[in-house]
Amino acid sequence: LVFIIMFCKNTIGEEINSKVTNYLKNLNFFSSKFIQSNGLSLEEGNIYIKDRKIRLDYFYPDRTLIISKKKGVYINHELKEENFFSTDKNIVSLFYDVFLDYDFFSSFVFEENNREVIFEKKIVVDSKNTNLKIFFENKPLLLRKIIAENENETITLSFSEHNYNNVFDESFFSFVPIYLD
Repeated sequence: LVFIIMFCKNTIGEEINSKVTNYLKNLNFFSSKFIQSNGLSLEEGNIYIKDRKIRLDYFYPDRTLIISKKKGVYINHELKEENFFSTDKNIVSLFYDVFLDYDFFSSFVFEENNREVIFEKKIVVDSKNTNLKIFFENKPLLLRKIIAENENETITLSFSEHNYNNVFDESFFSFVPIYLD
């Protein structure tokens, strides 16, 4: 009986991980609106994914983040300046891991019910222990929320208006500085 319970639980876990992996692999040409909160302020924007790159456009203040596995660029449109950075051991790397690292969810503990699937794991980000919770709507599977919580702050990202068939200009995900004089 114990063997059957463990086998069934393992099979269900593999099935959920497989569904999530397939969902993430199909996010090329993807966009969604998002709301980000740290408990003190709310920020809105759009997230775009294409060819293993992610672009986040924030509305207020007007700024953009473009990230790949190893590097990123922060663009402040109001000041017309850009800063390049490494995504290694940076909170921004969570975006890449969640959306483009297809093995990322394999080590998570999850709960599933008819309405949602919740993945949870303790990770280290910026040398801080962080509790990461990722919420998917169940049936159909849709990413809805990411919560990263450490001893100092809680960051929540909520996603809506998912679009899977965008057409992006080639320069849309470019790391080349756009404010050259």
